[in-house]
Amino acid sequence: MHSTFLRKEHIHGLMLGVAIGDALGLPRKDLCRRLGLRMFGRGPLKYQLLRNRGVCSDDTHLMLLTAQALLKSRSDGKSFRRTFQKRLSWYLFSFPVRAERATMQAAAKCWLAGLGLPTGVNSAGNGAASRALINALAMHGTGHRLSRWVEESTKLTHTHPLATDGCQVLAALADHGATCKPAQFDPSAALDVAMSASSLPELKSKLAELRAFLQQRRSPSCVARHFGWDRRVSGCIIPTTVMAAYCWLRYPSDFRRAVTSAVSLGGDTDSVAAIVGGLVGAHVGARQLPTELVKRLGGYPHGAAWIERMAERLSHWPHG
Repeated sequence: MHSTFLRKEHIHGLMLGVAIGDALGLPRKDLCRRLGLRMFGRGPLKYQLLRNRGVCSDDTHLMLLTAQALLKSRSDGKSFRRTFQKRLSWYLFSFPVRAERATMQAAAKCWLAGLGLPTGVNSAGNGAASRALINALAMHGTGHRLSRWVEESTKLTHTHPLATDGCQVLAALADHGATCKPAQFDPSAALDVAMSASSLPELKSKLAELRAFLQQRRSPSCVARHFGWDRRVSGCIIPTTVMAAYCWLRYPSDFRRAVTSAVSLGGDTDSVAAIVGGLVGAHVGARQLPTELVKRLGGYPHGAAWIERMAERLSHWPHG
């Protein structure tokens, strides 16, 4: 178990990494790989919206919403569910940027929660992925409790078994990355952690195929081409989980290279880049992230300073 200071460093790194990756990938969302490269080039990634200011989408918003609900819950599952649903119901009226359809449907159903109706949607989308990352670091070192919490949190919006399985894999990777020092990191061992967290063959078999690519040090675009995702990575949880995991395992401590490889894949670039950025940030900590990208991160009032204060509070959770 990390000290409170180290917990803050990794939680802060994860939250900033998600927000930065999300903002870098948002301008290319839904563009195919070739069109994105033609429009934005292959140069260093930079913020493309609002005069070079980082603008985030629902991946960051829902991660921060989950963090707020965690703090309010004081580690009680029923309290977390009630608080999260209440905040999610009002999320509809915040005019979210490029929000996932399943998440918005689940938000609308939250208004019927008082009637005893379930709020989740039978979707295998990746809308709950960034929430799984923050759950992993908040539940740091709790083992089986983390798995149960991630499952219950995911089902609040996405009830499909594949959505839960993908979130379990990403949560396990975030937890492993935060507890393993960069100098001692072994991509093959991290892949074993991801595979052990998966229980469905649809995802587990594809994760197993990544080992050969890691050993050969192949690029993420080569992996995407192998699976038939060379034009774009869709918003489904399987391609998102597989490609986000590989981008991080291939460049575990290099934030720019990992996020650039994720954004260059095309398709649901904001979600994939947000996950990759969060995994790198959780692994290396906030101080190792590019300073200029952190400073130009927008999203008032939920900018970089607000995220740092939230990370400080979460580092003491659930006892502080």
